[in-house]
Amino acid sequence: MAAPAGAVQTYQVGFWPSATAPTHEDLMDICTILDSYQTPLWSTAPKVRARDVVHSWTVDTLGATATAGAIDGDDFAATATASTPIRQVNVCQTFDGEVVVSDRERESNVAGIRDMYEHQVMKRFKEIARNAEARFFASTVAVSSSATGDATTASRLKSFLGFPIVTAASASGGVTTADIVALSESLFNAGAEPDSIWFAPASKRQFINATVATASGIINYRNIAATDNKLVANVDVFETPFNQLYAIIVDRFIPLSTNSASGAYYIGDRSMAKIAVWRPPQHKPMGKNGDHTRGLVLMDVTLQLDHPSAWGAVTGVTNG
Repeated sequence: MAAPAGAVQTYQVGFWPSATAPTHEDLMDICTILDSYQTPLWSTAPKVRARDVVHSWTVDTLGATATAGAIDGDDFAATATASTPIRQVNVCQTFDGEVVVSDRERESNVAGIRDMYEHQVMKRFKEIARNAEARFFASTVAVSSSATGDATTASRLKSFLGFPIVTAASASGGVTTADIVALSESLFNAGAEPDSIWFAPASKRQFINATVATASGIINYRNIAATDNKLVANVDVFETPFNQLYAIIVDRFIPLSTNSASGAYYIGDRSMAKIAVWRPPQHKPMGKNGDHTRGLVLMDVTLQLDHPSAWGAVTGVTNG
């Protein structure tokens, strides 16, 4: 069929973004952000109070196991103290983000955004939490400018790998159950009670391949219920030979390289990894000095690992 002669058509009238189109544009009143900001450690770790830029706590050990008995009625004889407490130190790092929005833009009718300044502040809060999460798992150690008196260098908190945690090198560059069991045994012998494994997404994929593959190399996916028609290719809980029950946690901000063995995955006791907060997340409005609104979003936090042996890492991991 053909359009009748003289019919006024959409393509003749025009539509936005044509400069001559009289038709209203169709713009939904919604603004969507898909960027990842889930922060499992930041969101779930216990929070404690830090009282200075340098945050410290102590750890101690028990004496060595002895099997000899005591003589009946033996005289008191002092023995040397097995150990004395050792101080652990970390530095509070400032995470911040600046916001500047013109006052005219704040009056604009932006789709899905009531106030552009408030929208930008909301984004900065998410960004600094995400930045802190990435720093906790960073592969670089801390540079504590506050401890050295260097006022020109930003303080950088010590990540997990900056502490003397229990570490083992990946034998293959990937994730294997043998490496996980070996590290779990080291943590068990150290007295730790780990409850979780922390993977980068690609490491979790390797873990699934390592735990559900059959001897023939075919992935052993199983239907959990025929009526559900549901195929499951996942492992949420892993139990070691040492009766350690691990929750499997995926964190997008654990670094992992495709080209070099610079990544790691972690096994630890979540109750022993705390976030010490010096200045909690806050928004500071800045004074007016023009036709715009300024503000600063910031926080000062650090990682408090109650005892380094409570966490371990398999290092030298790539995404295969």
